[in-house]
Amino acid sequence: MNDLRAAITDYLDLRRALGFKLETDERYLLNFAAFMERRHATHITVKLAAKWAQQPASVDPNYHAGRLRAVRSFARYRILTDPHTEIPPTDLLPRQRIAFQPHIFSKAEIERILAGSWRQWAGATWFYCLGRYTIYGLLSVTGMRVGEVLNLDLEDVDLDLGVITIRNAKFGKSRLVPVHETTRIALQRYREEREAHLAGRKVAAFFISVPCRRIIPSVLDRAFRRLTKRIGMRGTSDPTGPRLHDLRHTMAVEVLRRCYSAGADPERRLPALSTYLGHTNLNYTYWYLHQNPELMTEAVARLQQRWEAPV
Repeated sequence: MNDLRAAITDYLDLRRALGFKLETDERYLLNFAAFMERRHATHITVKLAAKWAQQPASVDPNYHAGRLRAVRSFARYRILTDPHTEIPPTDLLPRQRIAFQPHIFSKAEIERILAGSWRQWAGATWFYCLGRYTIYGLLSVTGMRVGEVLNLDLEDVDLDLGVITIRNAKFGKSRLVPVHETTRIALQRYREEREAHLAGRKVAAFFISVPCRRIIPSVLDRAFRRLTKRIGMRGTSDPTGPRLHDLRHTMAVEVLRRCYSAGADPERRLPALSTYLGHTNLNYTYWYLHQNPELMTEAVARLQQRWEAPV
């Protein structure tokens, strides 16, 4: 079994050299290795992989599919050195596609969110409110991922040039995000208050909690859920509702909507938008167009105009 663990290490090293992070896959595969050790199994089989992937039995089937996917990917590598390896078929525990419609915030809704973030609910401090206001505002105007914002270090935010550097983002990519002057001023204000709050202490993270630590995504997500309930955008007992990530969708849709309104060609703007958002493929950016009825209506109208144009 030490051989299996060594193979897992080599596999992860190889794929990470290609730019993949694989933090979740590493956790899955090490857990799978322990499972194999308890059964004194020497080779990966479809039966063992499926049994492990379906533990525990009561969770989301897509979680099971994700676990099996990690083993399947490793098995394709493992079979090169262990011909007895069985590769689980792709139709075993397939991922179930969920019809998901992101919430596209209106301008008024974003204003309500920003205004609500200033309310000192449950005794929240002024610095806490400033941080939430600045983060929500930055997400809404840049379309950055939540993790990208919270992973920013002080040195990543150049307020002289008005440029944010995102390092090692999704798929291991880094990029520059220029911001509008109003955003730069808001970030400048936050940094000044951050320095006053730290009172000489040194913390790498740009956005910090009241106890002066980097903010955790799950903590920010819970805060956003509470806020949207308090301002009436989500029912008290609603299991679903607007998400923080929907601010990213909203920004992308708004950029494309403005292209149509201005008579510009969205096809020419999509590569720039895709780069700004940090997408590795234009298909991911096209997804925003396909998921929004208003944009689809604009696209159809543009297409009809071309059909009706005299030849």
